[in-house]
Amino acid sequence: MQYEQIIDGYYEDGEVKGIDMLNYIPLTKDFFKTRPDMKQRVEKAINTKTCLAAYQRGTRLGYKFITKEEANKHIGETTVSKVKVYTFNNNTPPEDFYIDELKWRFLVRNIEKGKNIMMTGPSGCGKTDATFKAAKALDREVIYFNLGATQDPRSTLIGNTHYNKDEGTYFSESSFIKAIQQENAVILLDELSRAHPEAWNILMTVLDPIQRYLRLDEKSDSPTIKVAEGVSFIATANIGSEYTATRIIDRALLDRFAILEMDVLSYEQEYQLLSSKCNVNQETLLKLCDIIKDIRKEVKSDTPRISTTISTRATLEIVELLTDAFTLEQAIEILIYPLFSDEGGNDSERTYVKQVVQKYLASNKSKRVHGDPQKIAKNLQNVIKNIGE
Repeated sequence: MQYEQIIDGYYEDGEVKGIDMLNYIPLTKDFFKTRPDMKQRVEKAINTKTCLAAYQRGTRLGYKFITKEEANKHIGETTVSKVKVYTFNNNTPPEDFYIDELKWRFLVRNIEKGKNIMMTGPSGCGKTDATFKAAKALDREVIYFNLGATQDPRSTLIGNTHYNKDEGTYFSESSFIKAIQQENAVILLDELSRAHPEAWNILMTVLDPIQRYLRLDEKSDSPTIKVAEGVSFIATANIGSEYTATRIIDRALLDRFAILEMDVLSYEQEYQLLSSKCNVNQETLLKLCDIIKDIRKEVKSDTPRISTTISTRATLEIVELLTDAFTLEQAIEILIYPLFSDEGGNDSERTYVKQVVQKYLASNKSKRVHGDPQKIAKNLQNVIKNIGE
């Protein structure tokens, strides 16, 4: 039987997610919001440890559940007949970087094939770092452009016309033009959600999988620059109400990317990362992780009392202060409290965060029973293994 889709589902933070393994397309929680029927089918596949396969039945798609062995066999046969087989050998993330194995595989696969990815998620969750790590694994160069800080998109992406009395009028091309002509380059378009809409318009043909060229001006007969073979564009976009300078990205531009959702680390992942970066005692690190966990949980609640989360980048800065003999309370006062508004007195966001902090700092022992950190590390490995399966 010829399948149109083969979906491998999984749970992440209580949400149903999946990946279309036949077409290498991730299925996010936003997709399932619009397709509750598919969510039910994929959830059943998860619970029965099968894959959901879609096939053409007349003018509509039919669905059936197949074993993972049958899915892998079909994917292998179909891939050989359709396209060049994806053969990247290092399917596991670097030991010093925490990311779901499925997301890592999807990221490096798209880079190797010269495809575009938009990585969404809160600030400090590792979007930029993941791009550099994946490119390094493939021995490719990352060329970085911060579009959020660009005031003149045309100058940044195309170039400028200059004049001097010796040479007259001449055109100086941008570093972006040079970058897109470099074969197998990984071009990082950071903070695309903060970019000026003019930048989006310029990038439309560049990011289009068929056209792949940059037009030097708006005239129909304008010279064009062709994007080199193997170039992959990785865009990052912050999400959340706290990012007030972000814009709603044009739908036509979004359609030029595969969306890869990133998030802050889990409790176990964060503890293991922090413990690997410093010699701070176990009890202090566990208290820090508990505090951060409660703050993040509140942000995601139905009626949140705070609007800003704590990034992994911020927690790493805290442990640096702890290493330099600051107390946990001092580090939080310097790095965490300023992130939250103190407007409203006792009802302010900062007051709430202080209450969370004091809940764990008021006693010598954290309220939560943590257990052996070695077990935490072992649980982390099991979590990652299960995601990979």
